Amino acid sequence: MIRKGSVHYAWVICIAGLWLFLCNMGLCSNILTIYLPFIEATGISGGAGSSILSVRCLFSFITTFFVGVFYRKLSLRRGILIASLVGAAAALIFAVGGGPAVYYAGAALAGVAYGAGSVYPVSLLMNRWFSARLGLALGISSAGSGLATMVLSPLLTSVIQHFSLRAAFLLQAGFMTLSAVVVFLIVRDTPEDMGLMPYGGGKRTASGSARSDAGELSKTMLGLLAVMMLLNGGAGLAFSGHISVLAVSSGYGVETAARVVSLFGLTLMFGKLVSGGIADRIGAKKCSVLLIAIFDVGCLCVFGMDGTRMLWCFALACFLGFGASVFNVGPPLWAADFSSAESYPKTLRWMQIFYNFGGIVFTVVPGLIADHTGEYKSSYLLFAGMMVVSTAILLFVYHGIGKAPGKGRGTVVEK
Repeated sequence: MIRKGSVHYAWVICIAGLWLFLCNMGLCSNILTIYLPFIEATGISGGAGSSILSVRCLFSFITTFFVGVFYRKLSLRRGILIASLVGAAAALIFAVGGGPAVYYAGAALAGVAYGAGSVYPVSLLMNRWFSARLGLALGISSAGSGLATMVLSPLLTSVIQHFSLRAAFLLQAGFMTLSAVVVFLIVRDTPEDMGLMPYGGGKRTASGSARSDAGELSKTMLGLLAVMMLLNGGAGLAFSGHISVLAVSSGYGVETAARVVSLFGLTLMFGKLVSGGIADRIGAKKCSVLLIAIFDVGCLCVFGMDGTRMLWCFALACFLGFGASVFNVGPPLWAADFSSAESYPKTLRWMQIFYNFGGIVFTVVPGLIADHTGEYKSSYLLFAGMMVVSTAILLFVYHGIGKAPGKGRGTVVEK
């Protein structure tokens, strides 16, 4: 047992979750927005560039169908190691370069790493290790993707400009390989593996769902969740991958675009840290509505981007960064509110399937629009509208299940 006054090992697991988000989401997904202008500069069209993101989303989508069985067969610890090493292999393939086919191959492996090595395993880890402060733990963990964008975006941009695109991908591959090994040495599947109880002093009901007495959701509600997550995935996976090309197409330089992406990463990280604690206090429903409203304000900032005024670029980065925390913090908490303890992993996987499917459908859209119009602003107005509809569905589902969101994530039963 842990000595009185010492830090519970659950917080070490939480930091490991942050590192998984940094590598398997941040570097395998969000950082692609930094690489995209340089990849397109090799002669690839905007549509082909956006298709790299679509391929990544396609394989994330495919992976979600098998991720449950994958972790049941291997355990969380071993499965996370394999998924993380696949992400490192993706960076190596990107380093080869040479044409769309090679980039698509790298994107496929990046999609597998993203689908198998980030949201699903980290959500299960947090549910197993935390009987209290689950929202905060999820927020801290998911902040890793924002940390990657904030810290690594300017670093990789500098490496590309001073060395080459290949050097940046090789640096990424080495970093991800080392991280995979370190996380494997740290992570344990459950507190019981170390003779501990979950953080909070109690025992979570099964997977940690807040609705321990609930049954399965109806087909109607599952269908509505599918539509909601499709819209979330379309907006959440497409907007972040096009921030840099949005800035460049609006008349700003590449270095300015990199600073905008870095600021976006900073506010995304801060938003995730704060929003998890807010959700613990006011509930996932109210917190989600607030975050989506902030995200939509960020999308509307494109009206002020004219290639000279920096204020609108930075406002866009701040509002989008803070509001976008809903895409990572929201789904695990919604799954906890909408499902029973036993069905939590199944509900979470269902939501992730359609989230990634939304990415497949919509990530190519900004590039196609840009090929015909020369601008990316229209896409962000589309994203804002999608999230308005998503919010309406979310509120309807909460009303339909007849349960207000809990202010504490999960039922705690004392041993």
